[in-house]
Amino acid sequence: MSNSLKADDRPVKANYVITVADDFLVDVYVNGTVVPDARRHMLAERFGATSERIDVELCSGDWIVFHVVNDRLRWNGSYYFAAAGVFDKGEFGFVSELGTDNWSACDNPAKANKFVAKKDFMSDKPVQKITNAWGDGQGLMKNFAGDSWNGDPIWGHSRDTWLKYIVP
Repeated sequence: MSNSLKADDRPVKANYVITVADDFLVDVYVNGTVVPDARRHMLAERFGATSERIDVELCSGDWIVFHVVNDRLRWNGSYYFAAAGVFDKGEFGFVSELGTDNWSACDNPAKANKFVAKKDFMSDKPVQKITNAWGDGQGLMKNFAGDSWNGDPIWGHSRDTWLKYIVP
């Protein structure tokens, strides 16, 4: 695992991020600022579900927020979101996972701006287990992040949700 340092001496925890979302990822924010589209690269699209590589370096103390949505009327209500902070394919600084304080969710659009802007806002609202996971999600994560990816698909309570990871 890489342990390089950024100019301000914070340990680098990911060189880029891989995501898979069913239906799709609307926006990505790092430390409260939207990631420009030029840093987001579509890796695959399957019937509206998307896989992306997001070229952002994440260091200890940073936070990243994903705004994901799903149409519950499609594909018998299946949905999916997973992420991996990657050093190099198969080498991870973090993965999406249940049961950790580093991941949280916001399902209230009126609170979303503050959730994005403030690192600790709503950090006590854990992500949820997906009850009807899209079947292709795990395979796509392993394909693009690496075969050793062993994270969990995660979501909030609503089909329009913001998911935050605070980098330790």
